[in-house]
Amino acid sequence: MATRRLGETRPALEIGALSQFVGYWLRRAQVAFFEDFMRGAPSPELTPGQLALLELISKNPNLSQNRLSEGLRVDKSTLALTLHRLSRRGLIRRIRSTEDRRQNGLRLTAEGQSVLRSMLRYIPRHERRMTSKLSASERRTVVRLLRKIVEERG
Repeated sequence: MATRRLGETRPALEIGALSQFVGYWLRRAQVAFFEDFMRGAPSPELTPGQLALLELISKNPNLSQNRLSEGLRVDKSTLALTLHRLSRRGLIRRIRSTEDRRQNGLRLTAEGQSVLRSMLRYIPRHERRMTSKLSASERRTVVRLLRKIVEERG
């Protein structure tokens, strides 16, 4: 078995037909964004998905878990686990609905608001790093095209 010397680079993997698939490049970009996000975030234990939940809860106070699950098109049990983690960390709280006692509304705690503000100040730097090779017009185009894909699903 050959050994590698320090400084040697490995040859790139041949990706074949994957090079033509939008989904492949979306996933690769998502992994790159996630890794950079986690490396520099002021709250490193908060994932991009959890940050998105905090922002959605912030902008939609008393939102029910069901409505949040439907709006994001995510599995209810997976969402429930994530919300439990955010609650356990003191970032969100559940408030019994006055209209339907079987439902809870979601709200940020003061700590959740503070973490969200800090993270939202960080995101523009992260996005600039990750899109530094794109022009402003190209960045807008990427966002527009991704939104088009998402909105097409309904």
